[in-house]
Amino acid sequence: MAIIKRLVTVALFFLTCALLTFVTVTAAAGDDSNAVPAPTEATRAEFPSAKSNESDAAGAEAEAGAEAEAEAVSSAGMNIGAAAKLNLLGLFRGVGVLADGSPNLSVDRAPTRAEAVAMVVRLIGGEAEALSGNWKSPFADVPEWAKPYVGYAYGNNLVFGVGGGEFSGYSVITASEYITLVLRSLGYASGTDFECNKAWVLSDEIGITGGRYNAETKHFSRGNAAEIAFNALGARMKGSENTLCALLIGEGLIMEETASALGAGVISTIPIPMSGLPQSPAPEPAVAPKAESGQAHDAALGASDMEREVFILVNKEREKAGLYALAWSEELAAVARAHSTDMAVRKYFNHINPEGEKPPDRMRGAGLAVWYSAENIARGHKTAEAVVAAWMASATHRSAVLSEHAVSIGVGFYEFYWTMNLIG
Repeated sequence: MAIIKRLVTVALFFLTCALLTFVTVTAAAGDDSNAVPAPTEATRAEFPSAKSNESDAAGAEAEAGAEAEAEAVSSAGMNIGAAAKLNLLGLFRGVGVLADGSPNLSVDRAPTRAEAVAMVVRLIGGEAEALSGNWKSPFADVPEWAKPYVGYAYGNNLVFGVGGGEFSGYSVITASEYITLVLRSLGYASGTDFECNKAWVLSDEIGITGGRYNAETKHFSRGNAAEIAFNALGARMKGSENTLCALLIGEGLIMEETASALGAGVISTIPIPMSGLPQSPAPEPAVAPKAESGQAHDAALGASDMEREVFILVNKEREKAGLYALAWSEELAAVARAHSTDMAVRKYFNHINPEGEKPPDRMRGAGLAVWYSAENIARGHKTAEAVVAAWMASATHRSAVLSEHAVSIGVGFYEFYWTMNLIG
């Protein structure tokens, strides 16, 4: 009984700490930029006055959360899904949050081959090394954001492409292809230990797929990938008594008590639910429109020429930095236009309007779900090129433009007052 209480306490503590805490940093750039971080709610009184034109700060708000009772991970955590468990361990990522604040793990959607590689690299604890190293691969058909992951996987003989120097990163991955990645991560060699087109034969033998996949499997989802990945934590590395979970614990990448509370490191003999959370498919950054494409221009047809050009230029800056393109949001653009117009008409220059509303307040007031938000403002610049150049010349404004958390963008222009809003 004492052990169960201890596991429950540890699990509750981890769930609470794992939630992203509320952080607020706002961003702006004007002719006389003096970018400073905005204070948190605890020091809100230190916010610059809404009447001051000297505040020109860059920023982002991140908030996510949900109350978690101790029972949520009782019985070795079996009443939450594999994707949710991996997410709590830091080994599986969502694609934003749902309206109730819970992570959108998007378990119903089929993952691309590039996404799958990123999932597996993250699963085996290689993400930090992948992102910090100068990994290369011969493949050109890989999204910019995924190149470090694919490069790392290629350098460690986890992927070899589909032939002809191609990787087919944008294509949906099959069950056997994903299982192949996982088996290679456990030290097994394709062509020797198993056949790529029948990878489930070996994965069934070592217990991580339980006979759920075969040649007739048509649909393979992110949730299915999470099931396999979670079971793989309990699989022994080839030729070793150590499980993948034990190796991750030994390297300090996950906590032993947390893994135990969630039931990680033990192969389940019953199907694990894909998720205990309400989920809906969501777009992945990997499939966002390219900045230079005609689709990017078409996406912002409701915007003015100035606003549309900022949209294109921002995505070009992101592409140069190896980031995915942002999607245009007309709803977000309407919020940005309203703020630019308000600043021009009421003669102030600030993120906070005279009524005390901050950027996320305005976004939520327009009915937008906000997990992450950022706002850059500027005035006096005559062209889109000039305002984007000004933002990129300031470290704080540049960080908003190149945010890895943003998914959508909206730009508002009125009488040379500029507002760029981002949400994720």
